[in-house]
Amino acid sequence: MRSNPRITRLAHPMAFRGLLDRMGEPTERLYRQQGLPVFCEDPSAFVPLSRAWSFFDAVVRRVDPGFGWHVGRFIGDKSLNDRLLQRLEKAPTLNLALGRLVDLIRLESSHLQVGIRCRGDDVRFFTGYPGIEDAPGYHVSQAYQLGIYIDVVRHFVGRNWVPAEMGIQSSTIPIGLPELFPGCRILSGQRIGYIAIPRSELHKQANHRDPDVADDSFVMTDRFDYVGTLAAMLRAYLPDGYPSARFAAGLMDRSERTLARELSSHNLTYGALIDEVRFKKSAEMLRETDERIANIGYEVGFDDPAHFARMFVRIAGLSPREYRKATQNCAEDGAV
Repeated sequence: MRSNPRITRLAHPMAFRGLLDRMGEPTERLYRQQGLPVFCEDPSAFVPLSRAWSFFDAVVRRVDPGFGWHVGRFIGDKSLNDRLLQRLEKAPTLNLALGRLVDLIRLESSHLQVGIRCRGDDVRFFTGYPGIEDAPGYHVSQAYQLGIYIDVVRHFVGRNWVPAEMGIQSSTIPIGLPELFPGCRILSGQRIGYIAIPRSELHKQANHRDPDVADDSFVMTDRFDYVGTLAAMLRAYLPDGYPSARFAAGLMDRSERTLARELSSHNLTYGALIDEVRFKKSAEMLRETDERIANIGYEVGFDDPAHFARMFVRIAGLSPREYRKATQNCAEDGAV
């Protein structure tokens, strides 16, 4: 039985086409030559991966060997689909956003090997297609992917962030790449492509204002969606202990089944939601008070400090103690 062909979203060839159009380069002929749909404007449509890569390969041969990197920087995370972007933007930390990115990329690109590996003081966000590393366009695609992932990280740690280390599977480093990422140690000929992200950055929040908050003190509750309303109410009950799904359903005047269905429509489970609510409140207390960490755990509904610490590490990538130290250091640096 033959396996299904590898496919990818048309959004990715469209990203290359968009930059080429801005440069005044003809694209329709290249699209036709590689068998891509010329007039389809739906980025969510799927095309054969081999045809997309052949297009990438033709582009770099015509324009610039490092063109994939330029497209990744030019288009950034705008090439990601809307559902994925919404989930990333709502993540309370970079660590959780990266986890969601991995989960959703795996759903969309079943043949892509992507994930996170811990290594000392940093984590490696890696990507690659096993077994087809020699296919034309492979390295161009990886360059483009890494550029997008770097842009996602920059939403949380700053627009000028550059990874301290990056690995690429290509045997050679494209001319001009060190200038695109100054100060980055770039290693060629790696088994898989990756960017290194310091663990000290994993707790950071996205650099955007919460649309539900008009200013630092006045909350516009009429702008809350279903999840926002539930989260706002659950926060008040955390000191009373773990609020069960049944209790939460009662707050919303819904059945547990309806609660689960509503959360599923927002790509959430109740367990994930309550963890985020607990994390946000505990992170706020760690930043803004000198309360003992064990007491903060009790305040957000944990009877066991070890369980609190495990939840916190899962979301922030740091322990509560490490998070408090990191955020205090940031505050001191900003006051200098």
